[in-house]
Amino acid sequence: MNSKFFQALATATTFAGIVATSGVANAASLTSSSSTGFGLTNIIDSPLSVQKFDASLGTLKSVKIEFAGDLLGTARFENLSPSSTPVTVNLASNLGLKLNNQSLFALNPQNSFNYQVGASDGTLDFGGTSGQSVTGLSASQSDTKTYTDSQFLQSFIGGGNLEFLFSALAQSGVTGSGNMISSITTEAKAAIKVTYDYDELKSVPEPSAALGLGLIAGIGMLSKSKKTRLKMSTF
Repeated sequence: MNSKFFQALATATTFAGIVATSGVANAASLTSSSSTGFGLTNIIDSPLSVQKFDASLGTLKSVKIEFAGDLLGTARFENLSPSSTPVTVNLASNLGLKLNNQSLFALNPQNSFNYQVGASDGTLDFGGTSGQSVTGLSASQSDTKTYTDSQFLQSFIGGGNLEFLFSALAQSGVTGSGNMISSITTEAKAAIKVTYDYDELKSVPEPSAALGLGLIAGIGMLSKSKKTRLKMSTF
C-alpha cells in the first residue's frame, strides 16, 4: 500500500513539474509602418514615426527594417537646333533614412527615358515636332536590414513612437543637343515597415496550483489501480 502511495506521489510530483515548466517562451512578432506622400525634392529630414516595442510583451530579439523609396517626375524639352536630336531624361535621387543621427539606408533609385525630337519648328511650346512634355516618369528602390545588437535594440523599446528621418536629394537631368531648353521636376516619397521579433512569455502556474494538479492526478491513478485490483479479486 505504502509503495503504491509513494509511486503515485512520485507521479504527481513529475506531473506538477511538467505543468510548472509549461510557461516557456514562444516566438512572436508584430509590425509598425509609416509612409509619406509625394513631395518636391529636395526633402530634408522628413519624419517617419513608428510605434515602439512594449517590453511587457516579452523580450525583444531582433528588429527588421524595410525601407522603400519612390520617385515621380515630369520633364519638358524643346530642340532649338536645325537638326533632329535624341533626348534622354534621367530620373534619379539619393534617398536616405536616419535614426538618432545614424544613417541606416542610402538608396539611389533611377530610371532613364529616351526620346527623339525633330529640328526646331520655330515655336517654343515644348510640343509640336521639336519638343515634348512628358509626365508619369517613375523609379523606385527598396532595401531590408535586420538588427540584433542589444544596445541598438534599446532605441526601439518603450512607450510612444520612434522617429526616423527621411531625406531625398534629386539628381535628375535632361540631355540632348547643345541647343535645347529643358526642365524637370522630381518628387519623392518613402515608406518604412518595422518588424519586432520577440520571445513572448506565457504565465507560469503558482507552485501550489501545479502541485495540487499533480496530486489530483496521482490520487486518480492510485484510485484506478485499487479498482483494478478489486475487479481482479472477484474472479
